[in-house]
Amino acid sequence: MDIKDIKIFLEIYNYRSISAAARALFLTQSTVSRRLSMLEKELNVKLFSRGKGHETVQLTLAGERFLAIAEQILALSIEVNSLEEDNLIQHLSVAVPDSLASYILKDFFSQLSRKNPNLKLEIIILDSIPTYEMVANREVDIGLTNGEAPYPELNSELVFKEDFVVMRKGNKNSFSHIVHPSELKSNNEIFQFFGSDFNRWHDYWWKPGFAKLRVNLAQLTVEFLNEEDDWAILPESVAWALLPDDCYLSHISDPPPKRSCFSVTHKKPRTDRALTIQKFNRSLQVYINEQINNKS
Repeated sequence: MDIKDIKIFLEIYNYRSISAAARALFLTQSTVSRRLSMLEKELNVKLFSRGKGHETVQLTLAGERFLAIAEQILALSIEVNSLEEDNLIQHLSVAVPDSLASYILKDFFSQLSRKNPNLKLEIIILDSIPTYEMVANREVDIGLTNGEAPYPELNSELVFKEDFVVMRKGNKNSFSHIVHPSELKSNNEIFQFFGSDFNRWHDYWWKPGFAKLRVNLAQLTVEFLNEEDDWAILPESVAWALLPDDCYLSHISDPPPKRSCFSVTHKKPRTDRALTIQKFNRSLQVYINEQINNKS
């Protein structure tokens, strides 16, 4: 039994589609179909059923029994290969918002790549909401998001929390270190979305849609603070990294819920990447703990 056929079987199961599995494996659909047929002939069973006119496939009863066996075979293969871990190429895709990737996690990604030369890391800049769907569809391995995953097939692991602060345009000597939301005018706001909890708090104090400008990149938020009294709410790590000379930071009385970062993964990840996902999450937690200890 060829391990490549096992991987093809598992990818078809993961994507519920022969054509989608073929794209993920960078193979032609005819090649995937032929290898599946060879595997079924070797096992003398039908592994998938597909209704007429439907692209999606479902496991047969025999396919369900074989699934557990196939996952064990691939896991053992990975374990054997890990005996030569220095020569093992690992692949991992991570979807992450710009407000995380470009600031608090920028050094983490650099360190991870430098310490693991055999890790082929793909970083996709993406907002949290589409990230959940991509992880659920196994289009990416890990999503670093601003909220817990809303899908039952996903796991959410809290990585860290941090405060939000207000960045205001103007002379810092004219501003207090603490500002109440009622002191900030909505028509001077440069708004960026940071999750549903943040949004509920925001809409309590300011009417939705009344902001001067809405953006989805933190760098743009700062660049559009052009007039006296313009303001924006940003995570503290982002605000300090971007703070220009003509702006000032204030903490918020009656603040929003802390900005949260979650590592979101599928409860049944691709078998060949499960170990790499675990290692990534461990390394990320070590990095965050070091950052927290350095600040304390």
